[in-house]
Amino acid sequence: MRLVVVGAAVGTALMIPGLAGAGDPRLVFEMRAPVTVVLESGGRRDALLSIDARNPGERRVRVEHMRLTYFEGETAVGTLDPAVPVFTRAGLLSDPRVDPGGVDHWEGLCVAPPTIGTDRVRFDFDLVERQGLKLVRAKQALDVPLRPPANPPLIALPFEGSWRVTQGHTCDTNHRRGRLGGEFSWDFAAVAEGGHPGVPGFDTSHRNDESATFGRPVISPVAGTVVSVVDGVEDNDEQKAYPRRSIVDAVREPRWIFGNYLVLDAGNGVFVLLAHLKKGSIAVKRGDVVRERMVLAHAGNSGNTMLPHVHVQVMDGADPAAASVSGIPARFRNYVEATSIGEKTDRETVFRRVAAGDPPQGSVVMTPEPAHHAP
Repeated sequence: MRLVVVGAAVGTALMIPGLAGAGDPRLVFEMRAPVTVVLESGGRRDALLSIDARNPGERRVRVEHMRLTYFEGETAVGTLDPAVPVFTRAGLLSDPRVDPGGVDHWEGLCVAPPTIGTDRVRFDFDLVERQGLKLVRAKQALDVPLRPPANPPLIALPFEGSWRVTQGHTCDTNHRRGRLGGEFSWDFAAVAEGGHPGVPGFDTSHRNDESATFGRPVISPVAGTVVSVVDGVEDNDEQKAYPRRSIVDAVREPRWIFGNYLVLDAGNGVFVLLAHLKKGSIAVKRGDVVRERMVLAHAGNSGNTMLPHVHVQVMDGADPAAASVSGIPARFRNYVEATSIGEKTDRETVFRRVAAGDPPQGSVVMTPEPAHHAP
């Protein structure tokens, strides 16, 4: 199940003075589009928010303390107090402050609603500002409603056979913190016989040619048009050639993390990026029209990666480095999901056929459909 926050439109202020009186510190909150909250199946639930906090006063306002409360209707079902980790995980200050007349952008706030019925989250802020020699304090609250998403994109898995979700997009993953249109992305690695990531010895050697993933066909998850292709990046191997970039270089060319990659325009504002592809394996070029489940390239180990895998993300724009581009919480369709439950000494694997879903991290997914090879 998914829930998506439908926030106020950009520029619409949500000013809730709380207990603040005249002259007390206060902020004006604006929910910035896209504002997305997702509750996932597979036992994990998480929410992603972007909020602008504007200070209409004449003095700097600092958030001295913050709490989160989750609600089902009017019943509180969970609390996070203090809620500092929500801000620090997003790379923000633990005590955000807003200059007079300024705006602070709180991006990538990831929270974890505790129940499937959670329909609202409340931020309670204790604000403080200095007025002469004294500190003046006030309280303020912001309620954010949670609602089901409207028609999330459905795509096919971009491979054949059995693959493990090595990284999903919960609050604790690099995907949520990395931006570049990858807030709702997945990493997949192929599974060899017995559930291993490669031949015996791969766990030690980390050689590409001993991996179950390296060189496997990567298949188009949608029908669409190729809008971007990057090839020619060397594949990392044996964890010896793991790429390094300075902060300056990473800011100058952030797309390097994808290595060899391509972007497909699926129409209706939906774009799919497939990354970490094998050098020289991309069989399409910009402008090509592709069919769903057509072989496009082969899995590699290029870019910001230590082991071969395929990175998949759905975005609302063609360029992942564009400031206006954000990830879209899409779902895969028509696959079989295997999930292990229980302790190591008493563990069982549950298989289920999924018509449309978001496989959780650690699960293994299998595709029932064959790929189509280009003539």
